[in-house]
Amino acid sequence: MNSNDFITRLNETTNDILHTVNKCTIEQLNYKQGESWNILGIIEHLYLTDKVIYTIISRPSETINSSTEIVGKEALQKIMLEQRSKKITSPDFLKPKGEIKDLTILIDMLVNQRDAWKNSLSTSEISIDNRVHKHPLLGEMTISDWLNFAIHHTQRHTEQIKDIMNN
Repeated sequence: MNSNDFITRLNETTNDILHTVNKCTIEQLNYKQGESWNILGIIEHLYLTDKVIYTIISRPSETINSSTEIVGKEALQKIMLEQRSKKITSPDFLKPKGEIKDLTILIDMLVNQRDAWKNSLSTSEISIDNRVHKHPLLGEMTISDWLNFAIHHTQRHTEQIKDIMNN
């Protein structure tokens, strides 16, 4: 995957989630079942996760892999989407605080973070190379793996939002 491919996929997943949440009623945005997050919390979680991933992939690494993928796009898709019923507990620092109650503000935060990614990728400030950074659950991942993780993570939560809307 090159920078342009990722930017295209990032645009697609961003547009998909924005299209989905813009159809939500106020009740759907705030609907919360048990300990699960409401839609506003999911958007905040995506922003927090994107921000952390951006920081990670912007750093140098002492570990370099021989190929551009360790986990792989297909495996990440399987873990994040096809096995969506398997709940994954987020670390505390990626859990939404719920302090922002305005969807417009949350969307702006998410879009601005993604614009920073696109800018850094298009200017080669972030290179899709063989640097390796450890994921807390999935282990060592290359920059390509991290980018694919971000894409599938967004898709996973877009499906979660659609599930909430259908309740």
